Amino acid sequence: MSTSIQRRGFTLPEVLVVFLIIVITASLVWSVSRQLVDRSHGVKCASNLREIGVAVMLYAADNQMSLPVTSHQRRQGGKSWTLTLQPYTSGTLSFKCPTDTVENRPYTYLINDFLTPNPAGAPDLDFSRLAKIERPAETMMFGEASGSYRNSDHFHFSGYRDGVMPPETFESQVATTAHTAVSNYLFADGHVEPLRRAEALTRIASSGSRFIQPSSNTDP
Repeated sequence: MSTSIQRRGFTLPEVLVVFLIIVITASLVWSVSRQLVDRSHGVKCASNLREIGVAVMLYAADNQMSLPVTSHQRRQGGKSWTLTLQPYTSGTLSFKCPTDTVENRPYTYLINDFLTPNPAGAPDLDFSRLAKIERPAETMMFGEASGSYRNSDHFHFSGYRDGVMPPETFESQVATTAHTAVSNYLFADGHVEPLRRAEALTRIASSGSRFIQPSSNTDP
């Protein structure tokens, strides 16, 4: 008695189904991996800002509770915070976010010029002392610069004193979605908070907001 074994290959529809399953699986794996990498970068960025916050508080304690200044104050004998804060962490501060791919830009993190003495946009103001900031937990001290905003160690917000900064102007300076859906912000009380784009823009537009301008009083 003879036995015949019939071998059948895959049909074209079966091959296509298997191929589709492989493609979908690979896509899901890539998506999850990308999210994990983005999340890791976001955590590292927040850690960088937190260290800057610690250095700022130590600097303030040594300087009558004054905040560090920017390159704008060089004519008054000041030094940029990028130089004066380093000694407070043994020179280990990182000024760039892991996701910052802008070439020849030394730092991603910039200080809110409202918190510097006599900023260019409002030279009569001086909120550079912590005691003058009404609600420090609500006032942005440092943020992440947008890809098009370069060659500065500070944001130019003070020109909008007692007014509402247009969202497009804010986003021309601040990377509101640096980490997929959020960006990290260091506040004047030293805490770091990730905010979604919509939340950041809402805080700017809110009546009585202290997100950018630390006080409604124009004569501190």
